[in-house]
Amino acid sequence: MNWISKIPLQHHSKYAQIKYLSAQFQLHPLLTQHLYNQGFSNFEKLDAFIFPKLSNMHDPFLMNEMKVAVTRILGAIQRNEHIHIFGDYDCDGITASTIVYLALKELGANVSSQLPLRSEGYGLSVNAVHQLDEKVSLIITVDNGSSAHDALRAAKEKGVDVIVTDHHEVLNDRPNCLAFLNPKRKDNTYPFSNLCGAGVALKLVQAIYITLNRDWIRGTEPFLDIVMLGTIADMMPLKDENRIFCYHGLRKLQHSPRKAFGLLLDTLKTKSVDSSTIGFSLGPIFNACGRIGDPNLAATILQSTQPTPRQIKELISLNEKRKEITMEQFTSVIHIIQNNRLHLSPVIVVKGDFNKGIIGILASRIVNHYKKPAIVIANDGTGSARSLQSSDFSIIDCIGECGEYLNKFGGHTMAAGLSISPNENQIELFRYAIQLAAMKQKITIVANWYVGILPLDCFPGAIFDDLRALEPFGMGMPKPVFCSKNTNLCSYSTFGKDKEHIKMNINKHVVYGFSKSNHFNNWNENSQVDILYTPHCYEEKNFLVQDCVIV
Repeated sequence: MNWISKIPLQHHSKYAQIKYLSAQFQLHPLLTQHLYNQGFSNFEKLDAFIFPKLSNMHDPFLMNEMKVAVTRILGAIQRNEHIHIFGDYDCDGITASTIVYLALKELGANVSSQLPLRSEGYGLSVNAVHQLDEKVSLIITVDNGSSAHDALRAAKEKGVDVIVTDHHEVLNDRPNCLAFLNPKRKDNTYPFSNLCGAGVALKLVQAIYITLNRDWIRGTEPFLDIVMLGTIADMMPLKDENRIFCYHGLRKLQHSPRKAFGLLLDTLKTKSVDSSTIGFSLGPIFNACGRIGDPNLAATILQSTQPTPRQIKELISLNEKRKEITMEQFTSVIHIIQNNRLHLSPVIVVKGDFNKGIIGILASRIVNHYKKPAIVIANDGTGSARSLQSSDFSIIDCIGECGEYLNKFGGHTMAAGLSISPNENQIELFRYAIQLAAMKQKITIVANWYVGILPLDCFPGAIFDDLRALEPFGMGMPKPVFCSKNTNLCSYSTFGKDKEHIKMNINKHVVYGFSKSNHFNNWNENSQVDILYTPHCYEEKNFLVQDCVIV
């Protein structure tokens, strides 16, 4: 238990300023303090956060080589060249390819799009280039391409120009392509580097509209719900431009959803939509296609003006199947880790007969379970890695130190993918090397920060309304966490396949703790509980447990 309180509001050195801002924006003082702690420390900053304006989006031409990319695309449209968009199989790749496809289609382009199956591997490949229609003269990669050096060489030999749009770390030299749009490039001149693939795609579309003297705000608005889905699903920090995208995208989804999203929400019987709906419902549904199915199904649905109920049900069914596989294999991976004492190492590296489509989810769950970075490797040597949130530990830097043991790798600070020869000797060499590399970084025990003490049984209902107005929340912009000390439970019950989740009743409040039932093995009616919690559903006014301990 590593719970740390922020400075109590009444003792804060800027107490008067926080109270003033609270009155100005009609927010509960504890929420104003939370935002103040996040850096929104004056009227102008808080105003820009609460009311983000599309006009404050950055100039897309600040991104290196944007003009080259736009000139080539507009020339291709004018000459009726065949443009081929090549994406990634995850939700970010699906949304990024959809944005570019729909925008170019509306401009009259001869355009097609393709997402690889997971079995075909990540990113543009030599094989994909060789299988292209002979009429294709321009490839635009979205959410991939920074490390596709062999494929780019093959395209060049074939006489096909390539524009790479990506957001992953650039581990080697600039790829040999016509234009390279990536805010993570080493000589980056763009003011915000944490765009997702869909975000970079939207900036390309914005630049095209500006060049054509179109109203770019009106032109990009139809894509804001799509870029929001990609941004939240890819766990990008909801700051700066991402905050603008997701604020307006969420409200578009709430008030005028595109046909695909409307059908999906109706089928799921979702009555209200917030950032949790995206992160825990829509995002996983679109990601499931690429994990255990064909991501082109999801792209087709988003790109269609008339998606069918049958297609929507197929999407949902794939996600339900993915959930079942994940639950079974998580039990298996924990068994392997415990039996081999792998959890004692700084970085948990585990190999087994895992479905390649869910090794990323397994890695994330291992991180949450053991509070350590994790790498999960399938039997064919495909691996997925995740870092510990808020720990400042870069998993891609760590893997990069061990590149000699790998066939290929790529990713960013929080998540990475890799390929390794699957023989046990090579795995052991890599496992040893990754521990040495990890020791060069500081793996900190992540603190559970909370805003202040606020007993659950007297939680102000007005905070729910304030939080709804401040949506969206997510990576880099979390909901506030509060602490309820010596809390008396009226009752509790467990649920889930293995009774791993808990539902607590505290006076009139309902509090859910996912994967927290093990905390209550020694609970009795006389027990009191300390709880770290955050408000959850705005309609039902319930809460989620972040951590808890019986006192």
